[in-house]
Amino acid sequence: MSRRMRLPFSLGRFDARRHGGVLALVLGLVIVINAGVWYFVIRPVDLAITRLEQDELTADQARARSRKRLDALLNAHQSVLDRQKRVRLFYEQMLSTRAERSVPFQRALGEVAKEFGVRPQQVQIGFSGLPQEGIEIMTMTFPIDGGYENLRRFLARLESLEQFLIVREVALQGGPAGGRTLRLSVSLETYFNDPSLREEQARQREWKRRVRGKRTRRGGR
Repeated sequence: MSRRMRLPFSLGRFDARRHGGVLALVLGLVIVINAGVWYFVIRPVDLAITRLEQDELTADQARARSRKRLDALLNAHQSVLDRQKRVRLFYEQMLSTRAERSVPFQRALGEVAKEFGVRPQQVQIGFSGLPQEGIEIMTMTFPIDGGYENLRRFLARLESLEQFLIVREVALQGGPAGGRTLRLSVSLETYFNDPSLREEQARQREWKRRVRGKRTRRGGR
């Protein structure tokens, strides 16, 4: 014979007043089990998911900050490369060496001087240098006579030359008798690339370093 599990009450004859305590116990047990499942199973999973979401958000923010810093570094690096390129082009193409550009420069300037009546024997030429930058400076100083408009056209003509030059100084010296014309002393500069100046500077620094080293070793004996 098969045994059947007997409930403490019959479903067909359920009486809330008689069996309410049993029902409350069963419902309470279900609530406790659900609470236990939520606390020991579901809650840790929810917390783990929340931590993962927070970690992912933090990682995304950190990646965004790192990407921003990387982009800034890349832009700075590219800016440095661009500047180095412009400096190299300035030295190699705009300045060139004296042997490469001196004759074209003086020829172009001579044509302008002839156009405005400057006599070649009045031109004074001098040379100086910026050793650390590897630049040689050629200075040309000469007087020019004329009215205001003529002098203005002369300066504008100099600025239109393709040759690299700087009008360093324009000084009024007065003019011929009568005062209808002016005499200006014009000083121009142009620069040449001279790597030998930098090399000489480097040799001098190395020589001084060796001398200091020898003196230091002698003093320590």
